[in-house]
Amino acid sequence: MPYKIPTDIRYEERLFGPLTVKQSIYALVAAILILYLIFFSGLEFYVYIIPVFLVAILAIGFIMFNLDMYLLNYLYYIKGMKESSWISPAARKLMEIRSIRADSVFLKDGRVLGVIKVKPINFGVLSREDQDTVIYGFLEFINSLSFPIQIVMKSVNLDLSDYLGALKRRIVQRDDKMALAYYEHFSEYMYDYIKANKINDRLFYIIVPAKRFADEKKTIMNLEDRCKAVIETLGLSGIIAERLGNRQLLSLYSSYFTESFRLDEEFVSPITMYKRMWHEAPKKVYYVEEEL
Repeated sequence: MPYKIPTDIRYEERLFGPLTVKQSIYALVAAILILYLIFFSGLEFYVYIIPVFLVAILAIGFIMFNLDMYLLNYLYYIKGMKESSWISPAARKLMEIRSIRADSVFLKDGRVLGVIKVKPINFGVLSREDQDTVIYGFLEFINSLSFPIQIVMKSVNLDLSDYLGALKRRIVQRDDKMALAYYEHFSEYMYDYIKANKINDRLFYIIVPAKRFADEKKTIMNLEDRCKAVIETLGLSGIIAERLGNRQLLSLYSSYFTESFRLDEEFVSPITMYKRMWHEAPKKVYYVEEEL
């Protein structure tokens, strides 16, 4: 009977008994320090006992519990960047975005991308006929592609504020106090349930690249044609999709970074900040660059 040899076996040479070379070095250094403190330092017992105890504890940590790896990882954590805002140079460097304009993302390497948001469907509740329509329509979409695409899924906290807000407005319009009382209990229950169970929502996006032309207008028009083709082909299978505009793109990219940043001693969310910029800036869309 053949036996499969594991590929993740690690072997380290032993130097002193069960100790590896690295562990033996740690033990040797600790032994030298302890012997020096006891016999050659000239210190009294009550003075050298504390450093001897500390050296012994550290030696046990390094030999038995890989304390050196924990310390090294902690140093990397301290040196590394742990927080970045959506407008910081680190964010621009990581995402390599030059600008967002004309409903497109312009990257530093010259690529121009369009982002299409796809509305998810509950495939399990569809009838067999509708499921077949979606499957074959998606196959037709894949076969019709003449350019590469990227499909991105993002998990976010489930937000029912729009749904509950619309429900409350309908109840208020009917002037139904009994239904309004039920609504208050229902909305409080839903918020508590989502928070306690950490329920997430899934968002799906299709990244469409443009064909490069020397003329930027041709590049933008090519991207628009490709995005329209993707949306129309998906629509044949009952999948609803829409292309993200400038503000939606900026909101999407900013959501991957710090939720808020300090501005004149006031914490402002990225979306709020962008809304201020949008209202104060001229309402030109097509050729006004919005640098991240």
